[in-house]
Amino acid sequence: MLKQFCKFVIMDIQTEKIELAKLILSTNDTGLINQIRALFKDRDENWWEELPASVKQGINESIGQANRGEFISYDEVKNEVSALLKK
Repeated sequence: MLKQFCKFVIMDIQTEKIELAKLILSTNDTGLINQIRALFKDRDENWWEELPASVKQGINESIGQANRGEFISYDEVKNEVSALLKK
């Protein structure tokens, strides 16, 4: 059921994107096109500033741990989980 819901949501998003693309393609309003471009540019540039301080701190700590080699590889986790499931 969840898989069907996710598929519906993804398809609905795709439909919305197609409809928006049609609207953009059909307009000759350069001001509107510039506003849409600005929305995307602003979103790309400001995502870090919009994060809460606690999230930024967690990301920075994780980067530091990775740089110091304080992590477990995906293969190690996969092997450990496989071993636990066999018990």
